[in-house]
Amino acid sequence: MTLAELIRAARGLSPADRVKLADEVMADLEESAEDSTRIDDAWHGELRLRIAEIEDSRVELVDGRETMRLARARIASRRAQADM
Repeated sequence: MTLAELIRAARGLSPADRVKLADEVMADLEESAEDSTRIDDAWHGELRLRIAEIEDSRVELVDGRETMRLARARIASRRAQADM
């Protein structure tokens, strides 16, 4: 069903049913917005934690190429162990 078809169908509902439909749609949008806010808040918290770890020298930064080299080595090691 297209949006235009849905709108036409909704206009065919009684006023009380249109209000119920609108309430349901708005409630769904509010839940989605709340989920988005919770996710954003969680990511911001994680970023603040990681920035603090960097600034306090609790973690060592590794450049991208070195990170990929380490990841490939770890994958190769796990594959070798799985083949045993």
